[in-house]
Amino acid sequence: MLSRWRRRLGRLGNEDARESGSAVVEFVMIAVLLMFLLFAVLQVAVYFYIRNIVQASAAAGARYAANQGIDYGEGGTRAMTLVRQGSSPTIAHNVPCSGSAGTDVSGLPLAVVHCGGHVKSIFLPLGRVLKIDVTARVLKEGQP
Repeated sequence: MLSRWRRRLGRLGNEDARESGSAVVEFVMIAVLLMFLLFAVLQVAVYFYIRNIVQASAAAGARYAANQGIDYGEGGTRAMTLVRQGSSPTIAHNVPCSGSAGTDVSGLPLAVVHCGGHVKSIFLPLGRVLKIDVTARVLKEGQP
């Protein structure tokens, strides 16, 4: 009877030897998924950060172009400068801004600044897949 227990315990030891290293394999499989999730969260955060910079820059450019005596196109130039200062020259190049004249529904003149383009993905193989399209409108000063 004692020999039977020894054989069973011996088999248990062999099973443990066969499973050695399985924790490392499981960790690697989970770590790959966690890294993918981390990069996805970082990509969303970077996208919203850049979008907020472009939105604020377009609004500031439209406010600048709305001043009396300022050309509408200067608003786009101002917005591009602010995007370049807030992020990087590469992002400013990929998301160009332009200023133009517009009117609202009642016929009042507006200074309109439109910024649009694509932003590079953190995942290098994907390229520039994230689109940014922002428009800011402000009433033009000094015109009835």
